[in-house]
Amino acid sequence: MPDRSRCPKCGERVSPFAAGCAICGADLDTRRRDTGPTKTKQAGSWLSALTSGRTLNTPLWLVVVIIFFGGTILTAIVAFLTRLFG
Repeated sequence: MPDRSRCPKCGERVSPFAAGCAICGADLDTRRRDTGPTKTKQAGSWLSALTSGRTLNTPLWLVVVIIFFGGTILTAIVAFLTRLFG
């Protein structure tokens, strides 16, 4: 087992909490290396950024729903009534 109190590259004494050697700059703990956020955290950050800012009022949401889904709902109602009475 290697001596953790000494640098593996130059043999100088190092603190057990040191991330790198002060003398030669060797990386003592590769697990501490920052690899950046995961894809899941990136997606979560992007989704939370969409919801921050100005909130939409309820009537505006109603208008958006009617614009996008109103024709589909109206078509379904007409088709149902045509089948029922036609």
